[in-house]
Amino acid sequence: MSERAHRRGAERRLFWRVLTQASRKAAHGFRRFGLALKRRGAGRTAPGRAIVDLLLLPSDVIQIADQHCAFFGRFPNFVRQQTFTEWLNVSKVTRRKPHYVKFADKLAMREFARARVGDDVLTQLYWSGVDLLDAKSAHLPNKFALKANHACGTNLFVEDAASFDWAKARALTQEWLDKDHSALFAEWQYRWIPRRLFIEEFLEDAEGKIPVDYKFFCFHGRIKIIEVDLGRFANHVRAFVDRDFNRLPLECKYPQAPGEVPKPDHFKEMREIAETLSAGEPFVRVDLYDVGRPVISELTLHPAAGLTHFKPAEWDRRLYRYLFE
Repeated sequence: MSERAHRRGAERRLFWRVLTQASRKAAHGFRRFGLALKRRGAGRTAPGRAIVDLLLLPSDVIQIADQHCAFFGRFPNFVRQQTFTEWLNVSKVTRRKPHYVKFADKLAMREFARARVGDDVLTQLYWSGVDLLDAKSAHLPNKFALKANHACGTNLFVEDAASFDWAKARALTQEWLDKDHSALFAEWQYRWIPRRLFIEEFLEDAEGKIPVDYKFFCFHGRIKIIEVDLGRFANHVRAFVDRDFNRLPLECKYPQAPGEVPKPDHFKEMREIAETLSAGEPFVRVDLYDVGRPVISELTLHPAAGLTHFKPAEWDRRLYRYLFE
C-alpha cells in the first residue's frame, strides 16, 4: 500500500471515529432532555410520549447495538437480520405498538387475557397500589406474592403474613417503583407503564413448591417450542420440548434438566390458551403454570432481552425462520 493510500485510509478511519463520537454525544444530550421531560410528566399525553420517544430513539439504537455487540461480538443488522436474537433486538425499535405496553404491564395484561380466554387463567388479585403500607388493611391470606407490574425480577413470596416485615418490604418496593426497567435494555414497552405494586395469589404445586414454569414460544399464533424451567429459585435447570412435548436437543443459559420433563396435566388447555393469546403477533412468549388449572404468568416480547445463546446455534437461525412461515 502506498503512503498516500495509507494516509487516506487513516483519514477515513479518523473521520468515522469523530462522527461516531459526535453522534453518541448528541444522542446522550437528546436522552438527558427526553428523560427530563419524562420526569416532568410529559408522558401524561400522547404527544408528550411521542416527543420523549423521539428524543430517546438515538440512544436506544446505540444501546441496543452496543449490548448486542458486547454479547454476540458483532453489531446487529438493522436492515436484514439473520437470527432470532438479532431480530428480537432490532424489534425493540422497529416494533413499538401501543398494546405492547399492555403485554408488559402485569396488571393490564390481566385485562387482555380476560378478554381473550376468560377469568379462569388469572391469579386472584388481593390488592394493588403505590404504597405497600396501604395493603396492611387489605384482607390478605397467610401466603401471598408481592410484585411490581412494570419490571422483571421484582417479586417477594410471603409464606407467613404474621411474620412479614412490612417496613423493610416497603423500602424495597419503593426502590422497585423508582426503577425504570425500560432503561436496562432499551425495551420501549416498559417505558410508559403506570408503575404499581400488587399482591396476588401464592402459586404452589401439590408438594407446596414453586410450580414448574412453562414458556410457550408462539410464532404467528402457533407454538413452535416450549421452554420448561424447574427449580427456578434453587437449582435452576431448563429443558425444551416441541409443541407435542417431545424433548428437543436444545440448551439455553441454564443446564439441561436431567431425566424426564414433567408434562403438565392440563397441557392441551395450556397450548390452546397460549395460541389464543398470541394470535396476530409475529412472536410472543406466553408463560403459564399448571396448579390444578392453567394460570398465566406473563407475556414476553423479548425473552432475556434478546441477549442469550442457543446451543446449538442453528436453533437461533431456525427460530428466525419461524417468523416468516
